[in-house]
Amino acid sequence: MSTSFARASTTAAPARQLRGWRIAGLAFCCLMLALHVVAGYNSAGVVDFRRDVYWATVIAYGEGFPWSGPPIYQLVELGPWWYYLLAPVLRLGGSIAVAAAAVQALAALKYFLALRLGTRLLDARFGVALAAGIAVTGWAIAPLIFPSHPAVVETTLWLLALAAWRCRDILRPARALLFGLAAAACVHAHPTTATWILAAGLVLLWRHRSWHALAMLGLAALVVVLSLLPPWLDPQPLAVGMRKAAETYASHDLAVDPFGRLARLLAGLFVNGEWSGLMMMTPWKLPTVRLAWALYCVCLAVAFSGVALLPRVLRRAFGIAIAALVLQCAFLVLVRANMPIWMLMSALPALAFALALGWYGWLSAAPAWRRVFGAVALGVQVALSLATFSVLLRDIRALRIMPDANPYVDATQRGASYMRVPIAFFPARKVDAFAAIGCAPMALHGRLAALLEADFAVPLRIACGRWPDLRFRGADEAGEHLLGIESAAAAKTTIAADETIAGMAIYHRIRPVGPATGTQRTQLRRMQVVPETLRSEARTWAFQTHPRDVVSLTGVAADAVGTARADGRPAKLVYAVGNQLLYACDACAGSVAVDWEIAITQPTYNLDIVVIEAE
Repeated sequence: MSTSFARASTTAAPARQLRGWRIAGLAFCCLMLALHVVAGYNSAGVVDFRRDVYWATVIAYGEGFPWSGPPIYQLVELGPWWYYLLAPVLRLGGSIAVAAAAVQALAALKYFLALRLGTRLLDARFGVALAAGIAVTGWAIAPLIFPSHPAVVETTLWLLALAAWRCRDILRPARALLFGLAAAACVHAHPTTATWILAAGLVLLWRHRSWHALAMLGLAALVVVLSLLPPWLDPQPLAVGMRKAAETYASHDLAVDPFGRLARLLAGLFVNGEWSGLMMMTPWKLPTVRLAWALYCVCLAVAFSGVALLPRVLRRAFGIAIAALVLQCAFLVLVRANMPIWMLMSALPALAFALALGWYGWLSAAPAWRRVFGAVALGVQVALSLATFSVLLRDIRALRIMPDANPYVDATQRGASYMRVPIAFFPARKVDAFAAIGCAPMALHGRLAALLEADFAVPLRIACGRWPDLRFRGADEAGEHLLGIESAAAAKTTIAADETIAGMAIYHRIRPVGPATGTQRTQLRRMQVVPETLRSEARTWAFQTHPRDVVSLTGVAADAVGTARADGRPAKLVYAVGNQLLYACDACAGSVAVDWEIAITQPTYNLDIVVIEAE
């Protein structure tokens, strides 16, 4: 950045007014931190987060020290530093919920870093605009949707920007090391940040133009290279077929319709993010969503119109920010055929910077009515964006989806309608409670098995002081058998649960039907993300129950059940949400024993058929 940019301002503000902006900026950042942490407690996580927690637990208790970190698109592996960062959190916090909150706290540091950088570049007004610009990009909820290492992409990029700013005048070894550490953090958050690292390095080299600067930047580059070295030295072999072939990636992902997708991605960044957030993450009806989105677009137009009020040097900076945004998006569409939400995060700082410059045009303009108008419009846009956090501030019984689009899988998609889908949602703050089932050898069934299998039994490892001897599903497995289903599902039956844990009904009086064998607790290997599964072929299951018993099926959707008969009559489907089904026979009260036939018409994974015994 040039000295002229650092001193540019359309209207100088009194010291008292700037103090007010500093207080407002700090209050906003603290609010965002609180929202992220609370929402983190209420989020369910994703498979990548559960993998991270597994490896962090292994490290925290000294059971292993991995050399390889998270895989990127099954092509390359990052260093293991993300796991080592989470390990002390797991050890000291002793909770998956604390780990989820810690990830969100790290993600929320981006607001404080942007506030600091913006204040240094211009003044407190620009600092507030820059911090708010992160929230109003429309994708502020991305770290909550994908709470793994990509959640801190923006945080690391703002850290890189601050480190580069410190190197602008004097490039000492200590500052070069700080720049290198920030660059390494960016790469390990996600490799798509490499373009920003390269750009920052070239700007610093051009600014100093000396052999000394080249040597210092070489020192920073060495830090990045060394941080990526451990996977290449990993003594653990990589399983066959785990890594995606480079030829497959090149033929299916590189440069797929780059021009058309670039335009759609830019539209997605500017307006689709807010539309998707309002549609799927708020309780508002469709007319309200349309009105709120239209108001958001008006605020966006107001922000960009503020560029006309800026001095020339800041207008030039705005043009550079937009050009950088377009180039980064072009890079993204070149390297990936679809655009999942975590791929967007490396583009958001450029968008936030451009928006912040537009808002600064209003916040620093004369006369005073322009500043008031700009502050009000900025407040409206921030409020609309914060509305998308609301869904994760409470217990969730159903989520909205868009039948014709999934912007979390591809951010270029946009849906025109939504529908509410009941879900079995167990947020991070509830998962730890399932350690109450105990530490004895046992076989778990139903939703309880699916939940603890997905979490690699980490809650029990923390509570028991050792990895439990667990089996998931399997009629012939040794030990006590427990079934867990949602309390809402249990309420549809006439059989009371033996206990309830965190919204899950636990049954001890059960009789597993099949399959005969289950799966053991998965011990992850390099590049592995999800637990191992057990495939069951299509077949008809025949068994007997008492008249009032209920049959639980997990791992199979209703459309995969060809027939479900009890004593030759169609059984009653009393509950069906996702892959959890419950069947009963109301007409079998007079029978001594009921003969069941359940035909599964297609192969399934992790099928589990269990009889809940009434007596």
